[in-house]
Amino acid sequence: MSTHADFYEKIKAYGENETIRRFHMPGHKGKTVYFGTDIAKYDVTETDKTDNLFFPQAELKEAEERAARLFGVKKTVFTAGGATAGNQTALSFFAGRKVLFERNVHISALNAAMLLDITPVFVYNEFDCSTGVVLPVTASAVKAGLDEEKDIAAVFLTSPNYYGLCADLTKIKKVCEERNVMLIVDNSHGAHLVFFENAPGMTVYGSHCADITVDSAHKTLPALTGAAMIHFNYEISREEICAHMLAFVSTSPSFLILSSLDFACSWCERNKDRFMPAKLRTDELRSALEKSGIITVKSAISDPLRICIAAGNAEEINAMLQDKGIIPEMQSGNCIVFMISPFNEEDDFYALESAFMNIKTDEPHQCDKAFPKAKIVCPQKKAFFSPTIETSVESSVGMTAARAVIPYPPGVPILIPGETITRETAEYLIANNTEKVTVCEI
Repeated sequence: MSTHADFYEKIKAYGENETIRRFHMPGHKGKTVYFGTDIAKYDVTETDKTDNLFFPQAELKEAEERAARLFGVKKTVFTAGGATAGNQTALSFFAGRKVLFERNVHISALNAAMLLDITPVFVYNEFDCSTGVVLPVTASAVKAGLDEEKDIAAVFLTSPNYYGLCADLTKIKKVCEERNVMLIVDNSHGAHLVFFENAPGMTVYGSHCADITVDSAHKTLPALTGAAMIHFNYEISREEICAHMLAFVSTSPSFLILSSLDFACSWCERNKDRFMPAKLRTDELRSALEKSGIITVKSAISDPLRICIAAGNAEEINAMLQDKGIIPEMQSGNCIVFMISPFNEEDDFYALESAFMNIKTDEPHQCDKAFPKAKIVCPQKKAFFSPTIETSVESSVGMTAARAVIPYPPGVPILIPGETITRETAEYLIANNTEKVTVCEI
């Protein structure tokens, strides 16, 4: 049966062609059996018969063009390096300049800023004290940040966040356009949202309206881990994009991952009608949980395929679910996050709902502190590569951080290199179970 994914089919046919003698990489030559399967035969490299990510000639080039049409953007480039490679590539177009970041940003973006000598300017997210959830930034907050700091070249946001809460990107894009500033969105957890934008009653819209959008396709679409796309909504050559991407990624990308991207995009194009039933079933599950007294986390615009519950005994609940073979995406503080896709079956929903019918949830603990507003006193790169010492958090007040402190997931740093450690920061670190930090040697 045809998948209508020509690049995927090309790699599949190459792997299954027993007349081919492989005198090229990888060393397993397609013969090694991994995990009791013959997956290795599809693990190939760039040859005249398989195309080349950085200089695509045929099916791979066409796969990216089809993806651009599917997501409604001007240009799409595949990567096997995940959203990390996407964020690095996107930010590389603003090297040596100022970028306004929301504080709830993934470490990959801040590491890219460090390596690219980007000066980060932060707009701080609001915080829901009743659940401990970081809220999306608003258009007014972005406007205030741009009005306060001059010479901002781009705004970098995360939407949706790990809890499934989305920023109003159409309003934020308008603010950026009015100030001639580019908008970059780390849409790692929202590649699927485009398939809900025109659905009746949905509040999701503008999920790919940014100048540059990074989709971590493997998180929510049927693609292998590491599969990601970088979307551009302005005229730029693919050669220029790849020149920037090559500064960060391997020159030997996984063709398993790349071909899975083609498969995922083709599947989504042919199965757009599979997303709404998944949303409706997720709504039913969320409603059943709420009727039993469980608190769920929502915002004005939310991912319809994510459920985040808030409970004071979240860690205990997570352990009980794990014992039943129900594995959430994340448990942190009060929250447990469940990610759903069209590939979850009725048995999955039934198991989760049944498990909660036998679990008592406590009221969420009040969380009275958001990210501490720290001051960057030293360029990130200088702090990172300076001589360092490790010290206790209690002794670090007044010192300059040399390494990030990153709870993972969600991979958002509490502390970044170059920030001065205040008393408030130290208290926040201790509250988040951090005992030692690496600081610049005096």
